Amino acid sequence: MRQGIQPGTPLAEAQSLLDSAEFILHDEQADLLELEKLARACHLYSPHVGLEHSCRSHCLVLDITGCASLFKGEFSLAQQILIELMNRGFFAHIAAANTIGAAWGIARHGHEAGANRTLRSLPVEALRIPDQLVMQLREFDLFTIGQLTQLPKDELPSRFGSILTERLDQMLGMHEELIVPVLDPKPVSAEWSTDEPICHRKAIRSICTDLISEILDNLHPQGEGLQRLTATLQSEASDPVVLEIGLTRPVDSLPHVMDLVDLKIETEPIPEWLVGIRLEASATAPLHLRQGTLFTHTPDQELIRNDDSIERLIDRLTARLGAEAVVRPRLLPEALPEKAVRFESFSNSASEKKTTIVDSPGHGPTRPLELFPEPQPIEVISITPDGSPVRFYWKNRTCEVTHCTEPERIQTGWWQDNGCCRRDYYRVETRTGSRFWLFRNGNTSWFLHGVFE
Repeated sequence: MRQGIQPGTPLAEAQSLLDSAEFILHDEQADLLELEKLARACHLYSPHVGLEHSCRSHCLVLDITGCASLFKGEFSLAQQILIELMNRGFFAHIAAANTIGAAWGIARHGHEAGANRTLRSLPVEALRIPDQLVMQLREFDLFTIGQLTQLPKDELPSRFGSILTERLDQMLGMHEELIVPVLDPKPVSAEWSTDEPICHRKAIRSICTDLISEILDNLHPQGEGLQRLTATLQSEASDPVVLEIGLTRPVDSLPHVMDLVDLKIETEPIPEWLVGIRLEASATAPLHLRQGTLFTHTPDQELIRNDDSIERLIDRLTARLGAEAVVRPRLLPEALPEKAVRFESFSNSASEKKTTIVDSPGHGPTRPLELFPEPQPIEVISITPDGSPVRFYWKNRTCEVTHCTEPERIQTGWWQDNGCCRRDYYRVETRTGSRFWLFRNGNTSWFLHGVFE
């Protein structure tokens, strides 16, 4: 630093300023491994310690709910963590806040806010957003979080993408953000081996039942359940076969896990003459427990107690069809309907989001049940060039329109990647009772985008 070398200095310039120094290539993977070691060391201060992988850097995140009183307050806890990290050769910035985003922003950018270290005074960089988005915000003279909160929230995704509102909601506590804990590297596993090979599926199932029961017994004292199971089958006649069984949420039910194992054994090729079976709990998580009732179960309570039937069905379908074949739709903040949804695997879904579909009174839902991947061009006849459709032709047939709603305008801004797009959508009903979703692009072309039944 005395020679003028600062973070961000080009390597060639740094070498010219100090040719006697040793320059070592950055190893990001080694940094992550070291950070995971620090996370496990911080289990002394919190049972839930994870890594925050933002676009800018990595850091440790500790859930200290209920822990501060054991260390004489949050300030004393932060001091002890600082001392622990200094003894290991690290210098850290620590902040405690109600959300992960707020703690991250204050720890890294609280000094830029001066004495007023409120969230509104923090710079937009404190939102953990990409550098390109930071530059884009600055072009609009948006420098602080307070300036962002004064803008209409519904218009931010169309201008700057969904990541901005997502990070803002996470910082302000309007959107839950969970810590993915760094667990003990020692896996919970169970093994079986023999000198006399087996080949019957009933024998394999019996052995797996004992091994899974042993794994669940080891997880029970930790209050955790099984979320992913890895089975390795050793054969003297072929290479080992590895089977993966994933669950929607952590469970401790032996019959449910064995149902999934049975489905895997039925659908996957199992080698003959097995000499060893190893089962490993490759992913675990805290169990979702519900307090029992003190009195006799009513029908409503029985329904609540058995509300995991959907998760069990999803687990069975995933075990038979594969994780990528069992998906759910996820709404996106996009104006164009064909880009406003994506399908993702249940196993990759971070959190459940409930979406409310608003229906129009008297005319059914405003969005069709079947939406075509791409709008289909059609020929439409209307009374006036910019009027409602009275007849259209689709799949070599004529469709007479008996009812048509007022047009719904969907328009994107000029700043979108695909340019400005303006569409007028109509919900129409034909003489045969069928209902369609049509739109006019501009004042000339017509398209069919969906069918309501």
